[in-house]
Amino acid sequence: MLYTVVSEYDIFLSGSARRLYKDVPGGKIEYTGKGKGRRIVGLFSTDPKMYLRREYLPGQKL
Repeated sequence: MLYTVVSEYDIFLSGSARRLYKDVPGGKIEYTGKGKGRRIVGLFSTDPKMYLRREYLPGQKL
């Protein structure tokens, strides 16, 4: 078992799409895709309330 704040996709590299990051107030979001096809993969924040916000849920359009 591995305990880390780093995404498991960064540790265990696979052939998946390239991950990109964007700063948002209170943290960073990780996403894939380009233009209108951008989708959120994950959120990095020390604020627990950010994880409850719908706009930062994995799978949401960016």
